Amino acid sequence: MMVYRIFWLLLITTTLLMFPVHAQDRLKNLEFKQFSTPDGLPNSMVHQVYQDRDGYIWIPTFYGLFRYDGYEVRTYKSNLYTPGLLTNNNVLCVEEDYSHRLWIGTHEGLCVLDKQTGQMRKMQLEGINKHRLNEIHVTKENKVYLGYIRGMAYYDAGQDTLVLMTHKNCKGEVPEQKNVQTILEDENGDLLIGTWQDGLYRYHIKENKFTHYPPLSENNSVLSLFQDSRGVLWVGTSGYGLYKVNFSSDKQTLSIEKNYRYDPLNISSIPSDYIYSIHEDLQTHSLWLGSRDGIGIMNMANEGTFINYKESNPEHYLPVREVNTVFRDKNGLMWIGTKGTGVFHTDTHARSFDVLYPRGNGKFFTDLISTLYIEENGASWIGFGYGVDYQSRDKKISLIPSKRPYHISYSPTSQEVLLAIHDGGVMACQNGKIIHQYKTSNCGFIPHDLVYWIHEDHKGNWWLGTYKGVGVRYKDGREYCFSRMPGIDALLSKEITCIMEDNDGSLWLATNNNGIVHVTGNMEQPETLHCQNYCMENKLLPVNTPLCFLLDKSGRIWVGTEGSGLCLYNVQDDCFESVHQAYNLPGDMVGSMEEDNHGNLWLGTNQGLARLTITGEEKGRVRTFTVADGLADNFFNQNASFYRNGTFYFGCSRGIVTFDSEMMKEKHSDISLRITDILIDGKSLEQIPEQQKSKISSFTADYTKTLIIPSAYTNFTIRFASLTYNQPQLNKYAYRLQGFDTDWHYVNAANRNAYYSQLPAGEYVFELRATNENGDWGEMRTMEILIEPPFWATWWAYLIYALLTASFLGLIWWEIRRRLMLRNRKYLQKGETDKVHHIKLQFFSNITSDDEKFLQDAIDCVNRHLDDPEFDVTQFVNEMATSRTTLHKKMKSLTGLNTTSFVRSIRLKAACKIMDENKNIRISDLAYKVGFNDPKYFSICFKKEFGMQPTEYSMKSAKNT
Repeated sequence: MMVYRIFWLLLITTTLLMFPVHAQDRLKNLEFKQFSTPDGLPNSMVHQVYQDRDGYIWIPTFYGLFRYDGYEVRTYKSNLYTPGLLTNNNVLCVEEDYSHRLWIGTHEGLCVLDKQTGQMRKMQLEGINKHRLNEIHVTKENKVYLGYIRGMAYYDAGQDTLVLMTHKNCKGEVPEQKNVQTILEDENGDLLIGTWQDGLYRYHIKENKFTHYPPLSENNSVLSLFQDSRGVLWVGTSGYGLYKVNFSSDKQTLSIEKNYRYDPLNISSIPSDYIYSIHEDLQTHSLWLGSRDGIGIMNMANEGTFINYKESNPEHYLPVREVNTVFRDKNGLMWIGTKGTGVFHTDTHARSFDVLYPRGNGKFFTDLISTLYIEENGASWIGFGYGVDYQSRDKKISLIPSKRPYHISYSPTSQEVLLAIHDGGVMACQNGKIIHQYKTSNCGFIPHDLVYWIHEDHKGNWWLGTYKGVGVRYKDGREYCFSRMPGIDALLSKEITCIMEDNDGSLWLATNNNGIVHVTGNMEQPETLHCQNYCMENKLLPVNTPLCFLLDKSGRIWVGTEGSGLCLYNVQDDCFESVHQAYNLPGDMVGSMEEDNHGNLWLGTNQGLARLTITGEEKGRVRTFTVADGLADNFFNQNASFYRNGTFYFGCSRGIVTFDSEMMKEKHSDISLRITDILIDGKSLEQIPEQQKSKISSFTADYTKTLIIPSAYTNFTIRFASLTYNQPQLNKYAYRLQGFDTDWHYVNAANRNAYYSQLPAGEYVFELRATNENGDWGEMRTMEILIEPPFWATWWAYLIYALLTASFLGLIWWEIRRRLMLRNRKYLQKGETDKVHHIKLQFFSNITSDDEKFLQDAIDCVNRHLDDPEFDVTQFVNEMATSRTTLHKKMKSLTGLNTTSFVRSIRLKAACKIMDENKNIRISDLAYKVGFNDPKYFSICFKKEFGMQPTEYSMKSAKNT
């Protein structure tokens, strides 16, 4: 067995006229994807490509800054919609610190974007006359250094200001007024600074000291710096190529180890002597150069030899000239930013798949594989759109070039390879030769010469699926065509495209648009056979287009369909159920299926190759592979697959994808799931005026933890993206709103938004999950959502309703009381009159006639001076012709009041009489009329005297009138 497997592996790499792409050659066969103005990038003049810590790609250009999420671009620039947003739209560089702030260098200085709040801040550096900011670097300690065209600065977080680095605040040879081009932090935490025409500097941060190194070249202009994974420092220059340099142990001296220059006579030299950017690809351990004339790639193991992709190189053509930046993202993609042609990226990961091109070179769709079979001895039978190729160790034969093969199988009984042919019946072959052809004209078991399938069961009987139903050739020589037999179920006369034998010996038949037929009974006696149909009409199969079957090691029956994808037979309910969406499989079609030694299912779909691993409790984990992983195509043909000795073969329109499942090298990529925007009534959160936005969220969409929807808004939309960039259209998403949705919503990349409208007021939790391009699910992300009730449904509105209800009830009670009071008005009026009369006569009880005359004289005296506020005790004593002491004692004994209180009491009683006579008199006028200068003091005295305010007395007096 192992010998045959080794033979076959040798065979497919040497003699089959097949051309697999070897891993060691992938740097010479890179496929670049362009992202430019036709693809949605607002302009193609790119300075830099940068990925922030959230996973977004930022693209500074000559005409604005753009954020890319794999699907859409968000623009940051000063224009008529956002006037004055940036200091200048020519954005040269960006860098994010560890506080979620994006530092933006423009032609006119610095801007800082707070990614959490969306606020943009402009910061000006004092002490320089030109503010072009060429480079920004954030150290591991989160300190920000800035390289200007006229010097270097840093951000002082304590003072919240920019500080120019000069000889006054720094030691050593400070690059004052120097044009800083690039800044690099080495493994020691020092900064290496490249300048225009002044070479290389080192800044020792801990010592606050600069070191200036001797010139590297004649013009001494350093454009780029990079330290690779081995610790080697590379210096890109203007006009003098690439330098590999070393430093002394004390970092005080520099030595040149190698200088690589452009040689027009050597296609393997660097692409240009002007090196704008340097980066390393960790997958291939290669150094990438962005230059004035394309990109150069040098394998670290073969230093000095460059593979150059550029416009003038037909072997490695790339439509670029000036490459301003090369960059590697978190998932290993290599990015290229150009001047004029936008952005490119490519995937350099090693491929786990080989692609075999039996008849072509893979550049065109000439190798449509319709069926295939691999013999135990390693010989191969490959069916194409037309014709079959046989390949063994020593020969290659092409058969039936004008016929279309549908299925190739093997008969252990006859030891023949059987070909099911369109209008050609069945051909029995050995060693690449046709031994016999069975047709309707020479045998009795073929209902029609259009044969789709031939299957030999465990007893050696041949079962055929044809255009006109099923035929059988028993091992004992009996032959039947069921369409010609009276009394046989009509389902056996349908167009049969695939046949599978179950563990119990029964047969499962796939029809063309009539669902599935299960044949049971005594297979040796055709008249005893019973058929059960599974189709859409009886709701036992989701669709009527089954394509392929698989009986796995656990005895489960799987069906691949067109439209409902993968279906599983439910034994208990005797029906087929689609599990495609539940397992989050790609596409909606499964055309071919195989099982490996570990029980994993490998499914050829219309959107890639999927591996389904069934875990406990029937839960499945899916891994999807696409052209991004090395497949020739994402669409796999019906029943064009085979598994032999640990190796899989899947046929598509561009050849055969082959791989060893035990040797699979899976590419794992981080899943950065971000909320890219929130729309409230169709308007982006960022576009809502700040006063209204602050009531919804104080943060940008991506940093919003709690979203508050005021009652004035009726709907909201949440947009999201899984930040992968190689094949972002393959990402899948699932979301639900806890408190509203009963189940998850599964959507593809084209529908990555969640829309909700007219939600009842309350608290909800939005849950979101996503996959990467290979179908791996990431962690769940949540956001609390509060829907505020309208005014009429708030708690304080209900409080008002309660108060109004209570007031209404109180009004009813008041009305009842009023009526009772009216009924007893006369009695109340009499009571009040008696009370007032009692007050007036309270001074006249138990006194003699002389005392009564004295008291009356005193009352008359006060009444004569009633409106005189100056009337006091002294004047009162004089007019009563007595002494102060005598008057006081007399008043005390007769009234119980002192002289002052007596006078005040007479005034207040007079006020009551006036109010009885004049209902509309103002209180202030009344106070003056009875000798009070201060109406407020009058009211206080009145209430103290009668227990009520003057206004209350006046109202009561009016009611009793």
